[in-house]
Amino acid sequence: MKDKRGRTSPYDPKTTEARWYEYWESKGFFRADRLSGHPPHTIMMPPPNVTGALHMGHALQDTVQDALTRMRRMQGREALWMPGKDHAGIATQNVVERALKEEEKKSRFDLGREAFIEKVWEWVDEYGDRILQQKRRLGDSCDWGRERFTMDPGYVKAVQTVFVKLYEAGLIYRGHYLVNWCPKDRTALSDEEVDNVEHDGFLWHIRYPLADGSGHITVATTRPETMLGDVAVAVNPKDERYTDLVNKQVELPLTGRNIPVIADHYVQQEFGTGVLKITPGHDKNDFEVGKRHKLEIFSVIAEDGTLTEECGPYAGIDRFEARERIVKDLGAGGLLEKIEPYKSTVPVSQRSKAIVEPLLSRQWFVKMKPLAEPAITAVRDGTIKFYPRRWENEYFRWLEGIRDWCISRQLWWGHRIPVWYYTDSRGEIDEARGFVVSIKQPKSGMVQEEDVLDTWFSSWLFPFATLGWPEEDPETQADLGYFHPTDVLVSGYDILFFWIARMIMASLYFTGQVPYRDIFITGMIKDKLGRWMSKSLGNGIDPLELIEEYGADAVRFYLTILCAQGQDIRLDPAGFQMGRNFSNKIWNAFNVFGRFIEPGKEYRRTRSIEELELVERWMLTRLAECIESVEGALVRYRLNEAANLLYTTFRSDYCDWYLELVKPQSGSTMSEESIALAIEIYEQLIQLLHPFMPFITEELWHRLRPRAEGEACMVSRWPVASDERDTVGAEQFTFLQEAVTSIRHLRSRYGVAPGKEIEVTLSVSEEQLGLTEVMIAHTEYFTKLARVERLHVGVDLPKPPQSTSTVVGSAVVYVQGMVDPAEERERLTKDLSQKEDFLFRVQKKLQNEKFISRAPAKVVELERQKEADAKAEIKKLRDSLAAWSET
Repeated sequence: MKDKRGRTSPYDPKTTEARWYEYWESKGFFRADRLSGHPPHTIMMPPPNVTGALHMGHALQDTVQDALTRMRRMQGREALWMPGKDHAGIATQNVVERALKEEEKKSRFDLGREAFIEKVWEWVDEYGDRILQQKRRLGDSCDWGRERFTMDPGYVKAVQTVFVKLYEAGLIYRGHYLVNWCPKDRTALSDEEVDNVEHDGFLWHIRYPLADGSGHITVATTRPETMLGDVAVAVNPKDERYTDLVNKQVELPLTGRNIPVIADHYVQQEFGTGVLKITPGHDKNDFEVGKRHKLEIFSVIAEDGTLTEECGPYAGIDRFEARERIVKDLGAGGLLEKIEPYKSTVPVSQRSKAIVEPLLSRQWFVKMKPLAEPAITAVRDGTIKFYPRRWENEYFRWLEGIRDWCISRQLWWGHRIPVWYYTDSRGEIDEARGFVVSIKQPKSGMVQEEDVLDTWFSSWLFPFATLGWPEEDPETQADLGYFHPTDVLVSGYDILFFWIARMIMASLYFTGQVPYRDIFITGMIKDKLGRWMSKSLGNGIDPLELIEEYGADAVRFYLTILCAQGQDIRLDPAGFQMGRNFSNKIWNAFNVFGRFIEPGKEYRRTRSIEELELVERWMLTRLAECIESVEGALVRYRLNEAANLLYTTFRSDYCDWYLELVKPQSGSTMSEESIALAIEIYEQLIQLLHPFMPFITEELWHRLRPRAEGEACMVSRWPVASDERDTVGAEQFTFLQEAVTSIRHLRSRYGVAPGKEIEVTLSVSEEQLGLTEVMIAHTEYFTKLARVERLHVGVDLPKPPQSTSTVVGSAVVYVQGMVDPAEERERLTKDLSQKEDFLFRVQKKLQNEKFISRAPAKVVELERQKEADAKAEIKKLRDSLAAWSET
């Protein structure tokens, strides 16, 4: 670990990461076996799209999942992290269609369905594994032998079985309804796939002439192009302005058609003119009004976003171009009263970004309310817990207002709906004979439904379909019963409704069990300015580039530090330097004692804790406390707290204090007992760090002591907090730390040269009498850590002449011969003023009767202790100031 010139060389992740990952895989350490006799721990990886490449969101969530998996594996659980890929219907089809157009100048229609599907499979075979290979670079310890794809034959059977069962239970139906239609992708979308975006538009006020020639009625609309599909105009029955017009006829501009004036409470009198055009074929609310009044429903916008043949001269024109022409023609005909700016909400496809069109279409739907009710109960009764809990409210809000789910998509790539139609003598579908829902073709000559299922319809089965459901052979049933329900789902809040809630509904319905017991919601990653990462902004960060520059351990550790529950992360790439610096700190710490290790020799401590030095007893106590705190944080999914605890314990406690005191002077050697204890503590710290930083810890694990074949850090036993502690000794050392820190602070404040030795007087209170002998016995600690040449310790010692001071609890530290008297008086006066201000605020709180009566007793007692401590410190500061005033 040293270069040719004898200097400690920095850690080089490139020489270790690939080697150790290959080693883990070759030893089968990632595999989970239900016959092991260990209790299971299961995590399902949110399956990435086959079109995807590793992004920072994957890096964050995979780091969390891998850390939890590695920890549980080390704790003796049979840890299964289940990997998979999603076929990503629209996304994959779009990618292949673009490639087909660029490379062969063809569309999917030129190839036909079967040939196009073959092209998609070729693309999946070539590129589909790319993201899973990239996840290996991060260190993911998945059971790759169990990897599932949502288009695997067994998974296809699961999807088809679910459709059939839901249909037979009356929960799937087909019907003509208004759906969210994407004219760009030419498919229906669920409500959850649509974003409502605020848009600066206009409100057009259009005159509809009364059919009897007695005048006109003015309608305000944001969508004049849909007026060609109007079947009525509506007013509120309580609106006295229009009472006389109800049941009369108006002429629909530009069409020559007459339509009725109807009354409906849905109309808001305050909006526009209080008159609403009713277009049931292109507005969901109008659709409901049309049903109530038994109005005709038809479409004037086609699936490609152009106007239909019913629109006469506007037929075949794009809807937005048609809007401009219609407005122009209304103006020419004197029917456009006015135009005013207006902010409206526009539905936009999340994927294509095209403006979504409500279209009347025959689609397949799932009735969601019966499925939602048990899912609500599972969270309300605590069977499933959210971390953080605030996401429960969003979950309930969506499920309690849930709508039926449109599950059919007008695509070719995906799970084809298992519905079969009869055909006539010409081979065309005979609608009059109905259809049959079946996994297999029921009769020769029947043809299958052209539509495929929404991608999420297969994804919502992931927790149990990946484990073999619905197969009923003993092996599959045993696996399913062992690994399901899973333990925790780690996901971002962006798919709370798409996936998380739906998996709960599906699992409860088909297995009778929840899919997971805990849900850990991570924040979303944004750039350092708080903006979403996107290609258009050019602010995306490639995790593979970060791994190349800093190493996987550094990337993982820094992401974990940032991962506070449910809080979005503002990511500055420069921050990964912190992870690399910590890796080097871990690496270099080993060299402090590792250079004295004899190859092949086993070092074991023989001394009891009573026989150890003060710093050694303190370090063992801190280690036990750290183990307890880290495990407590991980159990509560506070991974950032666990990582921060380990960072502080290793960097500050172990390196800055313990190693600094136990390392030998230059030219000296280290005793075997000291080496043994240094190894013992270091070994447990790298075990605790392993879930976050697996590569460097594995490398160092094998350098610490001789290991048997397969005796890897990743399968070692998780450290257990020892009862071998010295809390009294730890408190004594903590006081010594505070004293040393205060001396260092004074040296720094007064610019004392690092090599200059100083004289220190430590004056303790009567209550601290026991510390006197301990501090004197460890004078060498002060010498090593603060360059103290002479140390005087006693109870209420007088202030030495020409000395400066600082307060440590109820003790005073005096440092002699290094300050200007005037500057010291100024400093003490400032410190005294600040401490008096603090005491005033505390006393004001204690004089508040409401605080005393309402606050918990412990809180009040804490404030009283603050008051007592402040008074003691003020007395010492005044005494010091008085002494300097006499100088």
